[in-house]
Formats: sequence, structure tokens, C-alpha cells
Amino acid sequence: MRLTKTLLFGISTALVLLSPVASNATPLQLIYTGVFNSQNSLAPVGGSGGAFTTPTPFTINAWFDTSSPNLAPPSPPAPPPFAGFRAFNPSQATITIGGTTYTMETISQNPTAGITVAIFDQNSFSPGRYGVGILQDPPADGAGIVGDFIGASPDFTASNIVPTTYTGYQGVGYGSGVCLQGTGGDCQLNAVTPLVLHSGGQTFNLTLGNFEEDFPEVHDPNSGNILGPLNTAQLVAVPEPATCGLALLALAACGLIRCKRA
Repeated sequence: MRLTKTLLFGISTALVLLSPVASNATPLQLIYTGVFNSQNSLAPVGGSGGAFTTPTPFTINAWFDTSSPNLAPPSPPAPPPFAGFRAFNPSQATITIGGTTYTMETISQNPTAGITVAIFDQNSFSPGRYGVGILQDPPADGAGIVGDFIGASPDFTASNIVPTTYTGYQGVGYGSGVCLQGTGGDCQLNAVTPLVLHSGGQTFNLTLGNFEEDFPEVHDPNSGNILGPLNTAQLVAVPEPATCGLALLALAACGLIRCKRA
């Protein structure tokens, strides 16, 4: 009984000490699925070619924390859609392509080609759509993949991001790099800055094209956008280290109590 009381006291003390940490942040995981086409390519650094010859599904997983600095430009003075735009440096990011999982370099590891998690709330786009994906160099709108969705369940704002599932997929925009000639939606020339991936001791370049896809069910033939398959996106809650630590303490206590009784 003495051992049990000691363990319970230790757990309750840890809960008191660690609970403020849990209230300061929202750890989340972005899960984004899509399909690469021949306008995107993957090749070892120094290699050539690598364009996808058949539609190739991919899944992005990126872990981030809403308490980390927002890397999107402030608005004002930046114009919309930056008012409802947040860009976070992920602690880790991977992309699975054709059964192989690659680690993606983040913006903290590679300020030029590393990715952020880009989130646009319903106040960013007209007529009130959401955007989510990955993006290099957020102030300059670098290379990236950003999906367009009508809704999110539950709803959220950029200042209060919560676990959610994006609904009503409309399409996705791909970009190879920052705009070098032209402005906004009228860019005539983009830089080509590949995303840097690692797998099996090798480094790869994932080079994105400059195009937009529309989902066939909502395709506007006058838009000039190509047709593309369904994309999905979720923001999933991730237990904080403090929560995991408390769970481990509880499991250890249960184990020791059972041993004591035995």
C-alpha cells in the first residue's frame, strides 16, 4: 500500500507540474493525400529526368505546433489572403510516394527549399474557401502544393486552429518556385526550386510544375485548369510529450500495483 500511495502522489505531482505546458500549444499533424502527374518529377540529386509517367499517389505527413512562430507575412500591410494565413515550421515532415517514404527538409533546415505547413482559413479566399498544404518561403509564395476546399469540420479560424477534416474538395494548386516575372495570379515566369527529400542515405529533388487542377465534379471548362483526382486533407490532434509522459507514468503505476498485489 505504501508503494501505491507513493506512485499516485508522484503521478498527481507530475500532472500539476506538466499541465501548464499542455495548455500553451496545440500539436497537430497534417495528413494530405494527392496524385502526381507528368508535370512533377522525382530524381536523385545530380540525376536527370524522373517525371512521373503514370498518375502516382502521394501522402504528406507533417507534424507542427500552433505555438511556433507564424512564418506568413503580417496582414496588414500584406493584402489578402494573408489575414487568414498561417505558415508553421514542422518539427518533422515525410512524403510517401509509390510505397517509399521520404523525409522532407523543413524551412528551419533549409530556408530556401524547406517546407512549411500552410493553412488558409475561410477568410482568406473568395468565396470563403479553405486552403491547406505545404509551401516554401511563405512571404514570397514559393514552391508548394495547396488544396482548395469548401469547408472544414469542425470550422476554425487561423487564430484558433483545431483538429479538423477538410470537406468539399475543389482542386489543388502546384507551384515550382517564387514568381520571377509578373505578379499574383498573373505570373509569367516561376523559379524552379525543388523540394529536398531523403531516403536510404540518398538525397532527391521533388520538382513541382506550375498548374492548377480542378476536381471533375466541379470543373469549369473555361478555367483552363486540368482535371485531377480527389485530394484529401486532415489536421489530426497529436498527444503532447507531457501527455505521453503522464500516460507512461500511469501505465507504470498500474504494472507495479499489479506486481504488488501478486
